[in-house]
Amino acid sequence: MFSLKPLKTTLFLVTYLYSSFIFAENILNLSDGVNLIAVNGKEAENGGFINNKSAYALPNGTNQIVINYTAEIKNGSEYELEYSNAFVLLFEQQDKTLFLSAPKINKIKDIKALENSGAWILTDNNGQEINYKVSLIKNSGFQLSRDYERELEDFNKTDAAAALPKPSLFDSKNVTINPAKANNNNTSAKENMPAKMLMFWYNQADKKTRNSFKEFIKKH
Repeated sequence: MFSLKPLKTTLFLVTYLYSSFIFAENILNLSDGVNLIAVNGKEAENGGFINNKSAYALPNGTNQIVINYTAEIKNGSEYELEYSNAFVLLFEQQDKTLFLSAPKINKIKDIKALENSGAWILTDNNGQEINYKVSLIKNSGFQLSRDYERELEDFNKTDAAAALPKPSLFDSKNVTINPAKANNNNTSAKENMPAKMLMFWYNQADKKTRNSFKEFIKKH
C-alpha cells in the first residue's frame, strides 16, 4: 500500500528549505575550520545558523562578519589545535548562496601566511569569486575572553579596509528643519552663529558633500 509518510517528509524539508531561503536572503556556508564569530556588530547567534553551524543566514545588502580559522597542527608526535587571529570581512550581496573557505593549512606557517595575506576564498554557488574587503584584528595579550562587539565598535571608527563606510558629512536626506528654531529672533550674534557654522562645514566638505548641501538649500 502506498504510504504518504515519505511524501510528507519530503514536503516538509522542501518547505523548510524554501522558507529559510526566503527569510534568510543570503546563505553563508562555512568550510571546515572556519569559525563565524560575529555578524554585523553582534556575536553570531545559534538562531542564525541553519545547519549545525556550517551555514548562516545573512540579510541582503552589506554584511560585515568576523571570522577566524582553527587547524589541527602536528607538533612532534601529537596534534594540537591552533587558531588564527580574527579577520573582519566586508562584502555586499543579494539573494546569494555563498561559500567561505581558507587556503590549505597544515602548518603553523600556513596560518601566519593567511594572516599576512587575508586570502580567504569567498564564492557563490556557481564558483564565481565574490569581492570583499578584509582586515586583521590581532589579539593584544592574554585574554580569557574577548568582547568582539566592543572591538568592532572601535574598529569601525578606524580607516581599516573592512571598516563600515563612514556616513557623508552632510546628507540632505537626514536633515530636518525646526521652524520654531528657524524663526527664533535673538541677538545678532546668535543669528550669525548658524551661518558661520554652515560656512565652516561647507569649507571642510568634499565636492560631493558640497553639491548635496547646495541641493538642500535649493529645496528649502
